[in-house]
Amino acid sequence: MNVLVTGATGFLGRHLCAALVERGDSVRAFVRPGTDARALEELGVEVVRGSLVDAGSLRAAAAGREVVFNAVGLVSYEWREQDRLREANVESVRRVLAAVERGARLVHVSSGAAVGPSGSPDRLADEAQPFPEVARRNPYSVTKREAEELVFAGAAGGLDAVVGNPAIVLGPGDVYGSSTWPVRRYLQGTLRFHTRAGGASFVDVRDAAAGLVALAEGGRTGERYILTSREGNLPWNVFFRRVGEATGVRRVMLPLPPPVLRAAVRVVPWPVKPGEARTATEWWIFDPAKAERELGFTTRPLAETIRDTAADVR
Repeated sequence: MNVLVTGATGFLGRHLCAALVERGDSVRAFVRPGTDARALEELGVEVVRGSLVDAGSLRAAAAGREVVFNAVGLVSYEWREQDRLREANVESVRRVLAAVERGARLVHVSSGAAVGPSGSPDRLADEAQPFPEVARRNPYSVTKREAEELVFAGAAGGLDAVVGNPAIVLGPGDVYGSSTWPVRRYLQGTLRFHTRAGGASFVDVRDAAAGLVALAEGGRTGERYILTSREGNLPWNVFFRRVGEATGVRRVMLPLPPPVLRAAVRVVPWPVKPGEARTATEWWIFDPAKAERELGFTTRPLAETIRDTAADVR
C-alpha cells in the first residue's frame, strides 16, 4: 500500500509506521516543522513537513496515497484544555477529511474514550453502545466522539472511511509519556493511591498498530472497531497489582473512595489531575469481539506488555 500517516511521531503513530514499513508498504509521514522525525527517517519513512492548519500542504501530502491513517490527537481530561482539544481532535480531522482523495481509504484513529464507559464492572462497552451521559462531562471523550461523527458523515457521503478505537496503549516507545504514566509513576513511587471504583482497558501499542493495519485491509466502511486486550480490562487495584507482579516492584497502594479522591486532587493536583481522577472513577472497559471476529485481531499477554513498558520507562 501507498500510505500517509499523520501523527506519526506520537506513541502509536511510530509503531504504526514501523508495522507498515515491515510489511513493505510505501510510508509517508506528515510531520510538523521542527518536530524530531529522525526515528521515522531511520525506518525508511518519507517525511513530509507541513501543518494541519495548512489545507494545501495536507492535500499535497495525501496525493496519490491509497490509505491515509489519521493518528493526530491530544489527550487531556481537563476542561481548561478544551480549545486545544477541539483543534487537535476535531478541526484537524475536518481538514484531513477534505484532503483524502476520492477512492482512497481513511483509517481514523479514535479512542475507547469516544465509546464511553460501560457504567458497570460487570459489562463491557461495545461499538454499538449509545454515548453515555457521563462521557459528555469528559472533554476528551466529547471531542473524540465529535471527530467520529465527522468521519461517519463522510462515509455516508461516499468516503471510504473506518474508525479504530484503541484503549489505553502501553508498551515501549512512549516518548512523550502521555499514555504509560501510570506505570512510570507506580515504579517511581510517586503514585501511591487508586480509586476504589472504576477501571480501565489496556492494549499493547504494537498490537493496536497491527489492528489498525488489519482495519485498513478488512474493516467495513462506516464502522468503528474497538482495539483492546480482553485481559487488559481491569479495576485499578488489579492493574497496579499486575504491574507489581510483572516488575517485582511491590507498592502499598491506598484505595480511596471516588468522592475523596476527587476532592483530594482539587487541593493537591499532583500526581493526578482533577480530570484524570474524575475519569478514573468510571468503568472504561471494552469488548474487542468485533475486531477479533472481523479482523482476526489478537493481543499478547498483558504481563509481557507491562514488562516491556517498565523496561522502557526504566
